[in-house]
Amino acid sequence: MKHARDITGPATVGHMAEMTGLKGMVITCLRQWNRGGAAAALAVLRDRMGETRAAAAFEALQDVADSLDAHMRRPLRCHAPHCHCVGADEAAFARFVEESALGGREDALMLASLLVEARGILPLTEAAARLGLCLHRAVLYESAQRMPDPVSRTRH
Repeated sequence: MKHARDITGPATVGHMAEMTGLKGMVITCLRQWNRGGAAAALAVLRDRMGETRAAAAFEALQDVADSLDAHMRRPLRCHAPHCHCVGADEAAFARFVEESALGGREDALMLASLLVEARGILPLTEAAARLGLCLHRAVLYESAQRMPDPVSRTRH
């Protein structure tokens, strides 16, 4: 081979400090789901989003997991929940969820084709879009909570 590389799923491609916002939440949920199951992922969502929003996000996360279980090409490899590194599979999955929710549908479908068989592409992409939007709303809400109150309510 011209350029032989051994990049596998758990190969480190970044750090969690670089994964802010939506991508960081996706990776955290994925790690919790893989290590602690559905209950661990739900606990993380409740801590970050509150009960009502967490329920919607958890339902979407369950649909993503069901689609992956039924159609995935190979298992996604994840680092430990508190590891500071980000693996190749985690980064690719976070990018897929972000593209499904906020980016171009065509890009999301292409990324889904790398994760699952052909008949699982659409269900996975739809579930990932719902999950990504729920998590994106939570990120926006957290950002709004950190903004200081204006000195004056008058807007010009």
